[in-house]
Amino acid sequence: MTGGLPKTKAYHRFQQRCDYYETDLQLCELLVRDFVSIADSTSSVAVALGSTKAQHPRLGQLNSLRTRQIRGGHLRQTLSASFVKDIYEDFVEFFGETMTRAAQKGIDPGRFAGEVKLDFQARDILAAGSWDNLVALISQRIFRALENERKTALLISKVSTRLGLTIDTAVIDAAMPYLDARHMLVHQDGRADDQYRRNYPGIAAPRGKIRLDNAFIAATRSTIDGLARAIDAQIIAHNLVRPEHMCP
Repeated sequence: MTGGLPKTKAYHRFQQRCDYYETDLQLCELLVRDFVSIADSTSSVAVALGSTKAQHPRLGQLNSLRTRQIRGGHLRQTLSASFVKDIYEDFVEFFGETMTRAAQKGIDPGRFAGEVKLDFQARDILAAGSWDNLVALISQRIFRALENERKTALLISKVSTRLGLTIDTAVIDAAMPYLDARHMLVHQDGRADDQYRRNYPGIAAPRGKIRLDNAFIAATRSTIDGLARAIDAQIIAHNLVRPEHMCP
C-alpha cells in the first residue's frame, strides 16, 4: 500500500463513486449559478440557452430571473436527493461485498449464518461452479435476508455481529440521520415523518421537508464514509479479507 492507510478494493470503489457524485454536484452548482445569472429577455428559457421551444418544450417559460431560480433550484434539489439515495445504495453494496469477502476468507459458519434459513435448488449450487462462487451466493442471500428487514441500523448491527466486528456506536449514530434520510426521499418525497424528526431533531426540516443544502450533503458524505472506513478498518484488523481483495 502506497500512501495512507490500507483499504480494501470494496471500500476504494465506494470512495470513488462518492467522488463522482460530488463532482456532479459541484458541476451542477456552477452551471446553475451561471444559468441564473444570464440576462432576462422576452423570449423563452430555451431560446435564451440557444435552442427553441420546439426542441425543448419544457423550457418554454419566459426567461425571467424567477423562472431561472425555480428551474435551477429544482435541478440542484434533484441531484442532491439523488446523491443521498445513491450513497446509501453504494454503502449497502460495499457492506454486502465486505460480508462476501469475509466469508470467502473463512469465518465461523455458525456465527455467520446465524438464524437465517435459506432454500437452494440443486441447479443453483451446481451453477455456482466453484467453492468461492457458492460462498458468495450464500453470503449474498444472507445479506439480502437481513436487508429485507428495512432497518438500516439493524442491518449494520446484525452483519457486524456475524463478522465479529466492533464498530464505535458514535460513528454509527453520526451516519444514521443521513442513511435514514434515503427512506424519506424515496417514499415520502423528502418529507420527514414524526419518527425521523424525533430521532434526529438536529436535522433541519423546514415546512416538514429535509433541507438538502450543502451542509447536509457534506455531512452525508463525511459520516457515511466515516462508517464505511471504520468497517473497512475492522475487516482488515480481523484479517477477514484476502490479499487479492486489498488495494495494492
